[in-house]
Amino acid sequence: MKLEKADSWDSLEKILAQIEALRRSAMERSGGSVSELLYRGHADSRWRLETTLERSVRHAVSLVDYYDFAKIAKPRIETFTNRSWNIPSYVEYSNWLKADNPPYPPFNFNAYDYFVYLRHHGFPSPLLDWTTSPYIAAFFAMNNPPIDAETVAIYVYWEYTGGGKISDRDKPAIHGLGPNVRSHPRHFLQQSQYTICTVMRDEKTFYAKHEEVVARGDTGQDRLWKIDIPTSVRIDFLQTLQKMNINSYSLFATEDSLLATLAVDIFLLNQRSMK
Repeated sequence: MKLEKADSWDSLEKILAQIEALRRSAMERSGGSVSELLYRGHADSRWRLETTLERSVRHAVSLVDYYDFAKIAKPRIETFTNRSWNIPSYVEYSNWLKADNPPYPPFNFNAYDYFVYLRHHGFPSPLLDWTTSPYIAAFFAMNNPPIDAETVAIYVYWEYTGGGKISDRDKPAIHGLGPNVRSHPRHFLQQSQYTICTVMRDEKTFYAKHEEVVARGDTGQDRLWKIDIPTSVRIDFLQTLQKMNINSYSLFATEDSLLATLAVDIFLLNQRSMK
């Protein structure tokens, strides 16, 4: 992972342009796969790249065990929401993973939309959410940082850099899942995409930590940048993003997010003129 520092909006734009230039150069010289850049905003640069499943359960969880947890929750969710999901049975999913040529990476299955629903509504999830917009990532970084946070962070992830991607099953590997999934409207408002990290142990697939892949420092695939930005420029960033119509309401479209947007506009962005 490469660390960068930006102390203004202009310096952030410069760093983002340099990273995008690397991607465009790879597209021009390579006949292989070159993926788009994904971005993620952290309201505190001390936070790690962790899924909500990692933060909720400290031991490794296998794919079949997590699927069982998700299946247990399904009838209760359907009862209270009056929605239904047609997903494979536990046995079908387990057999799919244990096939003679098991799918790897193991994500192309019919329950993807259900997993995204769980992620969006707070159920512990192995999906790490990203956005294709660096400006949406900047908003999530700057919108509401903890009071003791001195810097926020924007992560930039580049999965396929031009060649084929090599994934040893006994080593953690990150897999992008793509944007095409039926989901909550904010999935599209936020230009969301998701990654998972998996590893094979004793012929069983487990969810693994993204940080383990980052620590290897691969340069031919799974490239990652972390851009630290001081919270002292928060108002400048939010004012710029507001001009782009990037705010809580545009990204969540709820009554609560409308009031949150008004609160920022009235109490934060106007505080200079109130002095």
